[in-house]
Amino acid sequence: MRALILLGGSWHDFDGFVAHMRGLLSDWHIESTYDLDRLYHLKTERPDVVISDTCFARYGDGREEPGPFSMSDKQIAALRDWVREGGAFLPYHSATVMGDSSAALAKLSGGAFVEHPEQFSFPVYPVFGGHQITDGIEAFVVRDEFYKERLADTVDVHLVGFDRGIAYPLSWSKREGRGRVAHIALGHSALVWDHPSYQRLMLNTVTWLIGR
Repeated sequence: MRALILLGGSWHDFDGFVAHMRGLLSDWHIESTYDLDRLYHLKTERPDVVISDTCFARYGDGREEPGPFSMSDKQIAALRDWVREGGAFLPYHSATVMGDSSAALAKLSGGAFVEHPEQFSFPVYPVFGGHQITDGIEAFVVRDEFYKERLADTVDVHLVGFDRGIAYPLSWSKREGRGRVAHIALGHSALVWDHPSYQRLMLNTVTWLIGR
């Protein structure tokens, strides 16, 4: 099995996430790239899943910024067409920070980032009804960025968290043509990556995405 991980933007340990995924998916071939033009070659390279670990936002304080800071309309179209033909796409954590990308990326991903408070510890709850993505997962507590996101398409929500009495989706999935899309909002750092329930969530999500 092959995964292509898209990287870029700011505020996150992109290379640390890749190292985590190499350990978690130890029997997979994992390739990572900061070159979003790789999206033009998905139909020939044929990865089993594309994971976007991007954050299209700038530091704004003079620090060096690696970029990129948006996905072009042409790149979005290439990704969307590949998914619709049966591809699997996981916009992970801050990948819903869209920057100057068009609304088409939010629609493909299922939602868009609005804000998050400073990191704090909060419980995560699976939604009633059951799904392969939450198989074997009960409520658990993590210390993480609490993402507040606006849904941009019809999705199935699998996990929620609460902030001041309001529930926010922390995991969702959707069909896109013959393909599948899933989002995991959790996962800013190793504090989350090393959590057994998070690891089960990631494995379940990837398994669902590739149709197994």
